[in-house]
Amino acid sequence: MIMRKSYTIRNLVLNAFSHGTEDLNKVRQAILNLVPLDLRQATVSEERVVEGHYGNPITLITLRMRDRDADASVFKHIVCSLTTADRSILMATLPRRVGAKNSVIYLRLSKQEALLGRVILMDGDDVIKVTATVVGVKDVRDLVEYMRGLIEGCK
Repeated sequence: MIMRKSYTIRNLVLNAFSHGTEDLNKVRQAILNLVPLDLRQATVSEERVVEGHYGNPITLITLRMRDRDADASVFKHIVCSLTTADRSILMATLPRRVGAKNSVIYLRLSKQEALLGRVILMDGDDVIKVTATVVGVKDVRDLVEYMRGLIEGCK
Protein backbone atom coordinates (compact mmCIF):
# COMPACT_ATOMS: atom_id res chain seq x y z
CA MET A 1 0.00 0.00 0.00
CA ILE A 2 1.44 3.36 -1.04
CA MET A 3 1.07 6.14 1.50
CA ARG A 4 0.58 9.61 0.06
CA LYS A 5 2.64 12.28 1.71
CA SER A 6 0.84 14.99 3.62
CA TYR A 7 1.33 18.59 2.57
CA THR A 8 -0.25 21.80 3.76
CA ILE A 9 -0.16 25.44 2.69
CA ARG A 10 1.18 28.07 5.08
CA ASN A 11 2.25 31.70 4.79
CA LEU A 12 -0.01 32.60 1.88
CA VAL A 13 0.71 36.18 0.83
CA LEU A 14 -0.94 38.20 -1.93
CA ASN A 15 0.62 41.51 -2.84
CA ALA A 16 0.55 44.12 -5.55
CA PHE A 17 1.85 47.58 -6.29
CA SER A 18 -0.53 50.47 -6.81
CA HIS A 19 1.12 53.25 -8.76
CA GLY A 20 0.03 56.85 -8.34
CA THR A 21 -1.77 56.68 -11.69
CA GLU A 22 -3.94 53.76 -10.50
CA ASP A 23 -7.08 53.79 -8.38
CA LEU A 24 -5.89 52.38 -5.04
CA ASN A 25 -9.37 51.08 -4.21
CA LYS A 26 -9.48 49.10 -7.47
CA VAL A 27 -6.12 47.48 -6.74
CA ARG A 28 -7.34 46.58 -3.24
CA GLN A 29 -10.49 45.08 -4.76
CA ALA A 30 -8.51 43.12 -7.36
CA ILE A 31 -6.51 41.44 -4.59
CA LEU A 32 -9.61 40.81 -2.48
CA ASN A 33 -11.36 39.24 -5.48
CA LEU A 34 -8.88 36.35 -5.25
CA VAL A 35 -10.26 35.42 -1.81
CA PRO A 36 -13.58 33.54 -1.56
CA LEU A 37 -16.39 35.68 -0.12
CA ASP A 38 -16.73 33.54 3.02
CA LEU A 39 -13.04 33.98 3.88
CA ARG A 40 -12.65 37.71 3.28
CA GLN A 41 -13.32 38.55 6.94
CA ALA A 42 -10.30 36.35 7.80
CA THR A 43 -7.89 38.60 5.91
CA VAL A 44 -5.55 41.25 7.19
CA SER A 45 -4.24 43.91 4.85
CA GLU A 46 -1.17 46.09 5.18
CA GLU A 47 -0.23 49.05 3.03
CA ARG A 48 3.12 50.77 2.78
CA VAL A 49 3.99 53.75 0.61
CA VAL A 50 7.40 53.59 -1.01
CA GLU A 51 9.13 55.89 -3.43
CA GLY A 52 9.55 54.89 -7.07
CA HIS A 53 12.65 55.40 -9.18
CA TYR A 54 11.52 58.87 -10.21
CA GLY A 55 10.28 59.89 -6.76
CA ASN A 56 6.70 58.86 -7.49
CA PRO A 57 4.68 57.30 -4.65
CA ILE A 58 3.90 53.59 -4.95
CA THR A 59 1.67 51.79 -2.47
CA LEU A 60 2.56 48.17 -1.71
CA ILE A 61 -0.56 46.29 -0.65
CA THR A 62 -0.07 42.98 1.18
CA LEU A 63 -2.90 40.64 2.11
CA ARG A 64 -2.51 37.70 4.49
CA MET A 65 -4.91 35.36 6.19
CA ARG A 66 -5.51 35.73 9.94
CA ASP A 67 -6.38 32.05 10.23
CA ARG A 68 -3.59 29.69 9.15
CA ASP A 69 -6.15 27.08 8.12
CA ALA A 70 -7.60 29.54 5.59
CA ASP A 71 -4.29 29.64 3.70
CA ALA A 72 -4.97 26.27 2.04
CA SER A 73 -8.57 27.14 1.17
CA VAL A 74 -7.62 30.42 -0.47
CA PHE A 75 -4.70 28.86 -2.36
CA LYS A 76 -6.95 26.07 -3.64
CA HIS A 77 -9.57 28.62 -4.65
CA ILE A 78 -6.97 30.56 -6.65
CA VAL A 79 -5.58 27.47 -8.39
CA CYS A 80 -9.04 26.05 -9.11
CA SER A 81 -10.19 29.40 -10.50
CA LEU A 82 -7.50 29.25 -13.18
CA THR A 83 -8.62 28.17 -16.63
CA THR A 84 -7.80 24.62 -17.68
CA ALA A 85 -5.17 26.04 -20.05
CA ASP A 86 -3.58 28.10 -17.25
CA ARG A 87 -3.52 25.05 -14.96
CA SER A 88 -1.65 23.17 -17.70
CA ILE A 89 0.78 26.08 -18.07
CA LEU A 90 1.23 26.17 -14.30
CA MET A 91 2.14 22.49 -14.19
CA ALA A 92 4.46 22.77 -17.19
CA THR A 93 6.29 25.74 -15.67
CA LEU A 94 6.17 24.66 -12.03
CA PRO A 95 9.94 24.14 -11.66
CA ARG A 96 10.43 27.83 -12.57
CA ARG A 97 7.86 28.96 -10.01
CA VAL A 98 9.54 27.59 -6.88
CA GLY A 99 11.95 29.02 -4.34
CA ALA A 100 15.42 27.73 -3.56
CA LYS A 101 14.09 25.19 -1.04
CA ASN A 102 11.40 23.92 -3.46
CA SER A 103 8.73 24.48 -0.81
CA VAL A 104 7.75 28.01 -1.82
CA ILE A 105 5.58 28.48 -4.89
CA TYR A 106 5.19 31.79 -6.72
CA LEU A 107 2.28 32.74 -8.94
CA ARG A 108 1.84 35.97 -10.86
CA LEU A 109 -1.76 36.84 -11.72
CA SER A 110 -3.18 39.59 -13.90
CA LYS A 111 -4.23 42.52 -11.73
CA GLN A 112 -6.66 43.78 -14.40
CA GLU A 113 -8.33 40.39 -14.82
CA ALA A 114 -8.57 39.92 -11.02
CA LEU A 115 -10.45 43.21 -10.80
CA LEU A 116 -12.96 41.70 -13.25
CA GLY A 117 -13.22 38.54 -11.14
CA ARG A 118 -11.05 36.31 -13.34
CA VAL A 119 -7.87 34.49 -12.32
CA ILE A 120 -5.32 34.50 -15.14
CA LEU A 121 -1.61 33.66 -14.99
CA MET A 122 0.52 36.49 -16.29
CA ASP A 123 4.18 37.27 -16.70
CA GLY A 124 4.96 40.93 -16.43
CA ASP A 125 4.89 43.75 -13.95
CA ASP A 126 1.21 44.68 -13.56
CA VAL A 127 0.44 41.62 -11.46
CA ILE A 128 -0.71 40.34 -8.12
CA LYS A 129 2.03 38.16 -6.68
CA VAL A 130 0.92 35.09 -4.77
CA THR A 131 3.45 33.33 -2.54
CA ALA A 132 2.73 30.19 -0.54
CA THR A 133 4.83 27.74 1.43
CA VAL A 134 3.96 24.08 0.90
CA VAL A 135 4.93 22.45 4.19
CA GLY A 136 6.24 18.91 3.74
CA VAL A 137 7.73 19.41 0.29
CA LYS A 138 11.35 18.31 -0.01
CA ASP A 139 11.91 18.59 -3.76
CA VAL A 140 10.18 19.59 -6.99
CA ARG A 141 8.74 16.08 -7.41
CA ASP A 142 6.89 16.51 -4.11
CA LEU A 143 5.59 19.88 -5.25
CA VAL A 144 4.42 18.43 -8.57
CA GLU A 145 2.65 15.63 -6.68
CA TYR A 146 0.95 18.16 -4.38
CA MET A 147 -0.11 20.46 -7.22
CA ARG A 148 -1.34 17.58 -9.37
CA GLY A 149 -3.51 16.35 -6.49
CA LEU A 150 -4.79 19.86 -5.82
CA ILE A 151 -5.76 20.37 -9.47
CA GLU A 152 -7.42 16.94 -9.65
CA GLY A 153 -9.56 18.05 -6.68
CA CYS A 154 -10.85 21.13 -8.52
CA LYS A 155 -14.53 20.91 -9.44
